[in-house]
Amino acid sequence: MKTKFIFLLVLIIAGVQLKAQIKTAEIEASGLTCSMCSKAIFKALGKVSFVDTVKVNIETSTYILEFKKDEKVQIEALRDAVYDAGFAIAKMAIVIDIPQKLAVEDATVEAFGYQFKWQLKGNKPIAAPQKVFIMNKDIQPLNGLYLLNF
Repeated sequence: MKTKFIFLLVLIIAGVQLKAQIKTAEIEASGLTCSMCSKAIFKALGKVSFVDTVKVNIETSTYILEFKKDEKVQIEALRDAVYDAGFAIAKMAIVIDIPQKLAVEDATVEAFGYQFKWQLKGNKPIAAPQKVFIMNKDIQPLNGLYLLNF
């Protein structure tokens, strides 16, 4: 009986982990001067192994990324693809689906293999899914944390 309970608990935890995911990302690049710049970033993001599709809005220098199902999204790989193409990131947003339903001011949350810290004034309910902005300068973790706001 105890073994069945432990097995059931493991299945529940695994189910919560599978539900937690980064669904899409939106990157606004800076430093672009022409359509060839936009194409360089488009190609670089398209080569990232877990990226399924890249859509670009040339007028706003914004790239919408959709990811391959059941693939781990690596924030650093997206950041590095843009930087390696010779450009910077002005803003990055990710659409997340996490089991938590409340973002608590200054609380730290572990999800997707990362540690995030909410940068909010007060507590806010989290939608499913929720678009959040990564607030770190140059999308670099600060003491191992990505700072989030929405």
